[in-house]
Amino acid sequence: MIKFGFIGAGAIGSLFGGYLANIKEKEMDISLFCSHDHAITIKNHGLKIKSENGIITLKNLNIYDRTNKKPFMKNLDFDYLILTTKTYDTKRAINQYLDIIKKSKWFVILQNGLGNEEIIQPYVKKEKIMRIVTSHGAILTQPGHVTHTGKGFTYIGFPYLRSVETELDLRQDILLSLERLNFLLNLAGFNSKIELDILTRVWQKAIVNIGINAIGALTHLNNGKLIGNEGLRELMEEAVIEAFEVGSKMNISLSKDDCISLTYSVANKTYNNKNSMLQDILNGKRTEIDYLNGKVVDLAKKYGIKVAVNKVLTNLIKGLEIGL
Repeated sequence: MIKFGFIGAGAIGSLFGGYLANIKEKEMDISLFCSHDHAITIKNHGLKIKSENGIITLKNLNIYDRTNKKPFMKNLDFDYLILTTKTYDTKRAINQYLDIIKKSKWFVILQNGLGNEEIIQPYVKKEKIMRIVTSHGAILTQPGHVTHTGKGFTYIGFPYLRSVETELDLRQDILLSLERLNFLLNLAGFNSKIELDILTRVWQKAIVNIGINAIGALTHLNNGKLIGNEGLRELMEEAVIEAFEVGSKMNISLSKDDCISLTYSVANKTYNNKNSMLQDILNGKRTEIDYLNGKVVDLAKKYGIKVAVNKVLTNLIKGLEIGL
């Protein structure tokens, strides 16, 4: 039996956990650590995932209310413990689940943003950190109900692979574990691929979010409608180009044209999706702007690069957050 745990299982964590639990070919043990209302609803009625193929209901899940302070977690460990919280909530989540993290074999980042590894490194050995990068879209429409709003790419990798090149046993263990995770994600329907240079994919995904999320949050438009407006499309492209220039200074292997076309492609494939930043604004929650457009602004200062569009988008989103 292969054991997965999802810390902060909202929309994307529930989507991945639910689809993994729906695998018929393997015996899966899936645990979701989620909000109180989400946990109670799933326990009573199962997790419902709506997609273009209909609705599935998953009842073979282990559900834990993250607000429960009882020491039940001391007895838990996982093959893959996956972090799906908002990036700004990373430190809190690590402190809350540190006992489980230490006992689990792999700690997997499934979050938006840049620099997540640096936040985690003081608490978790780099030899056990993996990363999933995906453009699948999901919305938590109400507790216990997730809508899969758009399919896309999924890449998995080990951010510190170069640093373990001389440790042959560890490297082989990492690659075998990536292959197993990749196999299971494909069985679950995520069309996953192993990416040895996962940090390039992290930047690629972040740049897509940099081009879409803040503008969608400010206009309240679904992803697809953004590219239908010439002015907004130009603004998206300018934000993407600025982020690309910063990434290039950091020796991230990216193509400007590929970044632009991928941003448009993801927006089109997730046409009806309200991006995560828009969902946060609509729900009166803090956004991840500091780890996307705001991160580009911070990094640009080090290299003397002007990123006027990202600076304006960051400040506007922060202005919206004041009233939340």
